[in-house]
Amino acid sequence: MNGFLALLLSMIAPGSGQIFNGDYWLGAALGVMFSLGKTALLPLMVRAFKVRSEEGILKLFYWFNWLYSLCVLFAIVQATARGFSVSIVHPWTAVLCAFMIVSVYRNTHKEILFSALCGRRGLYQILLPVRKSPSESQASDGKTK
Repeated sequence: MNGFLALLLSMIAPGSGQIFNGDYWLGAALGVMFSLGKTALLPLMVRAFKVRSEEGILKLFYWFNWLYSLCVLFAIVQATARGFSVSIVHPWTAVLCAFMIVSVYRNTHKEILFSALCGRRGLYQILLPVRKSPSESQASDGKTK
């Protein structure tokens, strides 16, 4: 049963399943990576690798997403596997940690922070998906009523 709870917590916020199992350092590292990854680590990588072209930024974003996904998958699998062998669990600590990780994750997706860490403006718009509302797509197609 502990393995399934660790799985659920890790799916909500990677790192909280590790804290549930008592692996505090690994949980903290995975939680920081998850919550600050795309908003803090990606622009710092753009700055560190001195990426200048739009194509280079998109390639870096592609590889960063793969690594990010593998780290999240590692957090889920490791927490689940360890959860079945652990006897003492820390549920309230894990729930508070999950709440903290999710709140930091949701509140750091800001263009100002991304641009400040990256050192340039305009990159945030390149990485955002462009979605049109149904009324905008009809207006652009010329099929308005």
